[in-house]
Amino acid sequence: MIVCLRTVAVPPDVRQRYLDWIAAGRDVRQQHGILSELVLEPSGGEGDTVVITVWPDHETFGAWIATPERDRLTASDVHQAVKYRPITRYDVAGGYLNIPGLADQPDHYPTEEDTP
Repeated sequence: MIVCLRTVAVPPDVRQRYLDWIAAGRDVRQQHGILSELVLEPSGGEGDTVVITVWPDHETFGAWIATPERDRLTASDVHQAVKYRPITRYDVAGGYLNIPGLADQPDHYPTEEDTP
């Protein structure tokens, strides 16, 4: 299993569209082997966003990079509106996942549009 980290500069006026774009691409990414994707924002709101993706192996990740579906996602105006830093790949050397604990967490986190 590998974990990829990438920082992204997301302008405040693009934030919700970016989060929606990530959610909308979930199915196609999962069809190509992605195991999870998390978008982290700094507590307090200052600094870059961090995107963490988990893949079963380097080969699956490499195949995703080469697929036309990825090109269609990255051609979007939302993708072009943020500034991506390089992706860093990490091999998982240890640790654990609490699968039952993760299953208890929401699939969707509330955003400004979800609150009255």
